[in-house]
Amino acid sequence: MDESASPPLTVDEAFRLHGAAVTRWALRLGGPSLDLDDTVQEVFLRVQKDLSGFRGEAQLTTWLYRITQNVVGARRRKERYRRWLGGTASEVAGHLPATTLTPVDELERRQAGERLYRVLDRMSEKYRTVFILFELERLSGEEISQVTGAKVETVWVWLHRARAQFQKEVARLQAEEPL
Repeated sequence: MDESASPPLTVDEAFRLHGAAVTRWALRLGGPSLDLDDTVQEVFLRVQKDLSGFRGEAQLTTWLYRITQNVVGARRRKERYRRWLGGTASEVAGHLPATTLTPVDELERRQAGERLYRVLDRMSEKYRTVFILFELERLSGEEISQVTGAKVETVWVWLHRARAQFQKEVARLQAEEPL
């Protein structure tokens, strides 16, 4: 056995080191209607189950992002089916305490977030993901390429198309629901 090899990472260490990033990714990918605590818990349950199989071929953050993306995607699909079948109305997530905002400011921020995610929910998944990673997460094209597995050139094409789709959906939403 190689003595210079570092000891295997535990789930507790993964959560301590990357829990905040996973929470941020889940919130950004899922939007305000996502049950954030349950989603993050599900991500780290999956990490606990699969950590022994992590071979280190990718960065840990890339692996965690993929798990987060899969968990959030599954939850979004489930919620779409629930809405389509006439299930419960989506709840507005106010997960982050607003200690410096007035109630009016908080309401405006929440409404803006809801409008943003109504637009994002109308976008195709690959464009939505690239748009969120670049515009909200501020990842570079190269980082997005690593996370998504797409070529850098493809990421730029998707981002261009995502921005066009975003603008189109904003215009459509404004026509449907004037401010």
